[in-house]
Amino acid sequence: MKTFAFVSALLLGASAAPVNERQVQAPTEFDITSFSANTLPHGTGAFISFNIAVPDTSLSTTCSYSDHSSVSILPSVSMRPCDDASVQWEFSQDPSQPGTDGSYRLVVTYAYDALVEIAGFHEWPATDFPLENFGSTVETFYTGTPDFTITNLS
Repeated sequence: MKTFAFVSALLLGASAAPVNERQVQAPTEFDITSFSANTLPHGTGAFISFNIAVPDTSLSTTCSYSDHSSVSILPSVSMRPCDDASVQWEFSQDPSQPGTDGSYRLVVTYAYDALVEIAGFHEWPATDFPLENFGSTVETFYTGTPDFTITNLS
């Protein structure tokens, strides 16, 4: 009986000890590579894809979208998971202001520690997504740099 009491006290004492939670450092940037976006010339469809890596972590994943219904204009893509579901993204063109075309925006979120999520975005001028004339059709192609860093995380 004394052994049972000793073991019980030992286990209860061990379980009552405070647990130190591991603090995970919040990322400070998302590295985006191979960004591409276009509609399909002489057909219907759109493609958007990129790779994302978070420095000082093992995270590296691909994010992509395609459809067979877009004609000439890139669609807005609502929040959707990447291959690694801890990363989600959306793509849209902001409404235009008088005399200008609206800028394009990529928003990326990353759940880096259980339920803790961080987000950032990248914007492009509409001139990086020109309409190109293919004779009988006009299509949108991204012409900007394919690699960039998102640093405005919060």
